[in-house]
Amino acid sequence: PPAPPGTPPQPGVLTVLGDASGVVLGGLHPWSRYRLQVLVFNGRGAGPPSAEIHFHTPEGGETPDPDPQIR
Repeated sequence: PPAPPGTPPQPGVLTVLGDASGVVLGGLHPWSRYRLQVLVFNGRGAGPPSAEIHFHTPEGGETPDPDPQIR
């Protein structure tokens, strides 16, 4: 379940409000591999986690994509 308001964030956990249309992940390191899952919580409880999304970061110093999307 999501953390109560005012709770310090947990490493590796990002809570996004329901009206958000996207989010930018910060603190990623160049030449690193990552995986993430999306979990949805609402008034009825937690939904199932998404399939893992695998991605990697390029070498540092590159210009970020102006419209990044996970497909």
